[in-house]
Amino acid sequence: TEACRAAPRLSRAPARPRSTMDALLGLQRLSLVQKICSELKNHIGVDDKTLAEFIIELAQENSTLPAFMRALDENGAEFPEDFASTLLHLVQTMAPRKRPAPSAPAASAAASSSSGPTERFSGLAIP
Repeated sequence: TEACRAAPRLSRAPARPRSTMDALLGLQRLSLVQKICSELKNHIGVDDKTLAEFIIELAQENSTLPAFMRALDENGAEFPEDFASTLLHLVQTMAPRKRPAPSAPAASAAASSSSGPTERFSGLAIP
C-alpha cells in the first residue's frame, strides 16, 4: 500500500465531451470493422483491420455490386462474386448513418417557442 501512495499519478487529458449519438456511431463503426475482419479471416485467412476499413470505404463509394467488384479488382482484391456481395451487403446494412442536423429555421422556431414545459411535454405534466 505504501508503494501505491508514493507512485505518481498519471493525469489523463480531459476527454472531449461526446454526445451519446457520436458514441453510438463509433460503436457501430467498430462493430462493422470487426464483422468485416471476421469475414476476411473466414474466407481468405487474413485478419487485418486496415484492410477491413479499406473495403468499407470502397463499398461506401461503390454502392452497386458491379462497381464494388470493379473497385476491388482495380485494387488487387480478386474476390469471388458471392464473397464481394456479402461484404457489400454487410457494409450497406451495418454502416452507421448520421442523422441530419436540424435545419436552421426549424431549430430557431423550436428555440423561440414561447410555450412552457406543460405544452411541450403534455404527457408528463402534472394537473
